[in-house]
Amino acid sequence: MGCDQYRHVETFTKSIAMEKSFGQFEIRRGDYCEVNACHNGATCVTGVGEDPFICICADGFGGDTCNLTETGPCSPNTCRNDGSCEVIAPTRRGDVFNEYICKCQPGFEGAHCQINVNDCAKDPCRNGGTCRDLDGDYTCQCPSPYVGKQCQLLYSNTAGCSEPLGMKSRLISDDQLSASSTYRTWGIDTFTWHPQFARLDKAGKTNAWSPAQNNRSEWIQVDLGKTKQLTGIITQGAKDFGVVQFVSEFKVAYSNDGESWSVVKDGKTGSDQIFQGNTDNNTHKKNVFEPPFYAQYVRVVPWEWHERVTLRMELLGCDD
Repeated sequence: MGCDQYRHVETFTKSIAMEKSFGQFEIRRGDYCEVNACHNGATCVTGVGEDPFICICADGFGGDTCNLTETGPCSPNTCRNDGSCEVIAPTRRGDVFNEYICKCQPGFEGAHCQINVNDCAKDPCRNGGTCRDLDGDYTCQCPSPYVGKQCQLLYSNTAGCSEPLGMKSRLISDDQLSASSTYRTWGIDTFTWHPQFARLDKAGKTNAWSPAQNNRSEWIQVDLGKTKQLTGIITQGAKDFGVVQFVSEFKVAYSNDGESWSVVKDGKTGSDQIFQGNTDNNTHKKNVFEPPFYAQYVRVVPWEWHERVTLRMELLGCDD
């Protein structure tokens, strides 16, 4: 067919003028799809609805003429709390996708995994343990002498589970140690008291951790890499150019995800337990956790100190 194809035809009952992304043109009735205005491999169809033609787009494209690239209903992911978005079926018509579903992580539910299930509703804690609901999880505060995720284990002694976990031996790597802040003597980088220095019996001019400020908001954290049983801690102070410094009292917090924390409680009063720390810069001070607890992350929170918060330490426990 020649150029007459694009001429205005007086015998039309009405002339069709179409403005799409491909420009303005006029075609005869019945020939709407002979010049395919649909892009990206789309199929042109006539006789559907009031429009002279429609485009059925190939997967991944949309718009009136399939000239727009689509990302689909799962991009961005509308599922919350790390839920995974999945399209129910790979087929669709036009630029309308099929339904999608959110597959939720344990502890969450709802169309978009937006509801945090109350994991304490089924009373998972045994032997009088108190349940605390977390995001997608729970923790049990166990009464002595019970321990374990659900307070299901009876603690008798820590024989065989009081081994150093790797601060002094460096089995715990520098990357597993972090802190709220670090102190620089005279503001000099060379004399920075990094958390990686908080290793029992470490030597050197800067041989311990010290935070930027002396207050109860500071902390040092150990990531054990996996959940372990913690049975005790050994602490030690240090000297800063001859000045004796140490932590005399501290609290201990623990977590399984590094976000939701529990503080070790006094078994008699139920309040946060304050552990007695050091009285000089070099003597080892050992405290036992009674009962022990299970955690991947452990934080030491200085509560009282001499001169500056300064700490070297070792954690005690075992894998089981």
